[in-house]
Amino acid sequence: MAQQQLKAKLNYKPGSSIEVFYSGGAVSLSINRHVACACQDDIKIVDIDSGAVLKTLVGDSEAITALAFSPDGKHLFSASRSLQLKWWSVEQAACLRTWKGHRAPVAHMAVDGSGGLLATASADKSAKVWDVEGGFCTHSFTGHSGVVLQVLFHPKQLMLVTSGDDSDVRVWDLVSKSCVAVLKGHFSAVTSLSLAPDGWSLISAGRDKVVHVWDLRKNTKVVTVPVYEALEGAVVIPTGHHFPGTALASPQIQSPDSRKPVFFATAGENGTVKIWSSSTAQCVYEQKGPASTAGGNYIHLALMPGNAGLMAASADCNLLFLQPKADGLSMELTKQLIGNNDEVTDLRFLGPPTAPTHIAVSCNSEVIRVFSLTDMSCTASLAGHTDTVLALDVAAHVTSTTASAGHTDGRDAGDVVGGPSAGGLQAVIASGSKDNQVRLWHCGTGQCLGVGDGHVAAVSAVAFTRRSNKLMISAGADKLLKVWDVAAALAANPTGQSSEAVPSLKATAATSAHDKDINAVAVAPNDSLICTTSQDRTAKIWRLPDLVLVTTLRGHKRGVWAAQFSPVDQAVATASGDKTLRLWALADGTCLKTFEGHTASVLRLNFLSAGTQLLSSGADGLVKLWNVRSTECLNTFDGHEDKVWAMAVGGSQEGLVATGGGDARVQIWEDCTLQDKAEEAEEQEVTLLKQQHLSNALQVLKLGIHPSHSCKHCSAAAAVASWRQQSGLLQQMHSFPAACCVQSQCLMISLTVGQGR
Repeated sequence: MAQQQLKAKLNYKPGSSIEVFYSGGAVSLSINRHVACACQDDIKIVDIDSGAVLKTLVGDSEAITALAFSPDGKHLFSASRSLQLKWWSVEQAACLRTWKGHRAPVAHMAVDGSGGLLATASADKSAKVWDVEGGFCTHSFTGHSGVVLQVLFHPKQLMLVTSGDDSDVRVWDLVSKSCVAVLKGHFSAVTSLSLAPDGWSLISAGRDKVVHVWDLRKNTKVVTVPVYEALEGAVVIPTGHHFPGTALASPQIQSPDSRKPVFFATAGENGTVKIWSSSTAQCVYEQKGPASTAGGNYIHLALMPGNAGLMAASADCNLLFLQPKADGLSMELTKQLIGNNDEVTDLRFLGPPTAPTHIAVSCNSEVIRVFSLTDMSCTASLAGHTDTVLALDVAAHVTSTTASAGHTDGRDAGDVVGGPSAGGLQAVIASGSKDNQVRLWHCGTGQCLGVGDGHVAAVSAVAFTRRSNKLMISAGADKLLKVWDVAAALAANPTGQSSEAVPSLKATAATSAHDKDINAVAVAPNDSLICTTSQDRTAKIWRLPDLVLVTTLRGHKRGVWAAQFSPVDQAVATASGDKTLRLWALADGTCLKTFEGHTASVLRLNFLSAGTQLLSSGADGLVKLWNVRSTECLNTFDGHEDKVWAMAVGGSQEGLVATGGGDARVQIWEDCTLQDKAEEAEEQEVTLLKQQHLSNALQVLKLGIHPSHSCKHCSAAAAVASWRQQSGLLQQMHSFPAACCVQSQCLMISLTVGQGR
């Protein structure tokens, strides 16, 4: 393994990524398990199963306000604040038609079952129906006294249902082009409409905290269900699909008038999904949201294709997919897609060192999210901090197996504590936040294992000791450097079980380390030294565990953002705002080498290939690969549009690199050095073969042999013919004595009689 680690890296290719695909607002599901999301003025088509962005439909520089898929999922309709309606081909990612539909922005749109009609609801107090193929308006309905918020086609009749912020629900006849009923009962904006499978039971939900069930045959109200929260989404739940609480086995569930009960799901300001029964007007099931949406609210709710579950969109741009269990007693959160992570502040690989399975990401939020590297879905949310999380680190689990793994950077390798289990990921991470706290987390259960108080400003750096889990080091904007004893907290709750009280961490040493904010902390491979970097333009080496100052590294002209100890040499590397990296000798604190190439501040760095290479990221949005001995930049990787604040290395032979930055993008890079070498060798072999064929052909030509025919065994004949045609010699050569081709017992003779030779 050690010999394999010495192999230098030359190239990394971009792999999977987590990018911004949803900025809030309009969202639409297709029958193909794709979801269209409004992303500022663009539209992102996301595959639910893989979490990948399949298509990007470029908008018109104005925010998207409404989206609707056609029934077959092949087309998409959109509206923006520019008042333009667009008809898109999803497969071609091309706009088929653009037209102006209303005098004010469109709030909602719907497509009928045939895909031939499009209905739009607008802030100009009108609703219109459009012929998709013809591109003209077939109906224009006015009657609402405010913004029309929802439109809904009847699945069996030529009817349209609309609702608005005037609290009215109106039913329109598409044949007579008139309003046939005004359903009154709400006292606030009606934000959602849904029809039962029979087409005659309509539910309307709004911000007045009630849901009305209507009979469209008589246009009368059947029942009012108080839901005790302002709602933004409501859908009718079809029976027979194992949704909890919807079984009809009990006869007493029937309403007094023997009408079948209507089950519906709601989502709103409380951040929970609830299932209700119209017959009892009671909630039959409640599904609380994950920690990331705790205290938040849902802005959209939709039934999955095939009635296989529910999709809820939260106000913090998350898409949550709920699926009923087979026993019909509960639902489970099967997938969570994060539409907008905001600025990424730090990240770490989680899982076995040679094959990480997850990645922990902190962004401009108080919640730490854990993503699966398989489909980039959010598998856990660690909530407990009250302000932005700035720094992360992963605890290394010291066993004989881990010790023999030969990783050059145990801090980024993200070994798991206790190993993987069927119950989930068993990694322990530390976090530092703007709330002045450090915390320990169990990633598998999401439980906080310990809290450290004592800093008086934001904690900007945390690091575990490399050979054991006994100590954790933290530093921050208060210029303080602290050592925490975490062994007791990890031993008290190794499996991350839920507990009422979170234990406090004990600080064993503390010192005022720098004159300005401390940006980073790095621990030496043998746990004997730590290095701190600061905005005071210095890096300092301290002895563990008593925090005795060993030496001060001076030479950078701007603040120092990061540091990393060499895994094999008595040296430490630093990255600075002066656009350089420096390599320092630990013995006397002298600068050994300077690396120049970034055009802005260098923010992160890591050693690779047993200390023979460096990987750096900077405010110029670039990641650079360096040769330590020659200080030469070997390669540059461009995958971000803003500062790259975070970087982690992991995988077999450091084959994976993760970067995150101010563009809210997390990019996974895969080592492709061997693949590139194999492709290069193959290309060289093909080139050499062609050159040999050409050389053979030229030799034949030099000897005066003219093969005017070719056979399957002779490559020289074809080569020389092609060469002569390209060089124009065909007109100049008039006579050759003979031509022969001998290969595999094949003899071909051709005579060409020349002129004037």
